[in-house]
Amino acid sequence: MPKNIPRGMKVGTVSLWLLLLLSERPMYGYEMIKELEKRFSGFWRPKTGTIYPSLEKLEQDGFVTSRVEFKDKLPGRKHYALTDRGNKELRRSMVHWTKMTEVLENYREMHESIVRHRLDVNKNELASIMENLGSALRGEVIDTSSIFKTEERVTITPVEPLRFKFVYAKENQKLEMHIEIEWTP
Repeated sequence: MPKNIPRGMKVGTVSLWLLLLLSERPMYGYEMIKELEKRFSGFWRPKTGTIYPSLEKLEQDGFVTSRVEFKDKLPGRKHYALTDRGNKELRRSMVHWTKMTEVLENYREMHESIVRHRLDVNKNELASIMENLGSALRGEVIDTSSIFKTEERVTITPVEPLRFKFVYAKENQKLEMHIEIEWTP
């Protein structure tokens, strides 16, 4: 495990799901595969080549234990159970995975808002938009319909101090500029 991974991020997504399942009750491998298929409504069908190596790694790390159970004349089944160490790792990992999920959700919401005002314009039209934005910032309220010349009307009341961020980047063979203005209402 690389040393630069934050504490609590020592398990990947598959291992995290396995720890979560085992936090409910001990299970054998095939049972976990079927339970994951059910919980993901069939959108993810984990393969034995994914689950069993993950279980092996979790056992090597001391997060789970296993024992083989024999019933009648059937082949033995290897049952896995969460250890105290695995339970602690699950709690630590959940803190980081929850934070990461929040960051992704915030990014998604922000990205949806940005896309809402994406326009194809020429340089003169862009200059006009920027001039209208500059004029609106000098006033008390910004009316987006007057800046973007759209039917959708959103009024914004920025308060000082404002934070301005300008990013210039090359992505996928395109050059992009992003402008961000933020304030605390």
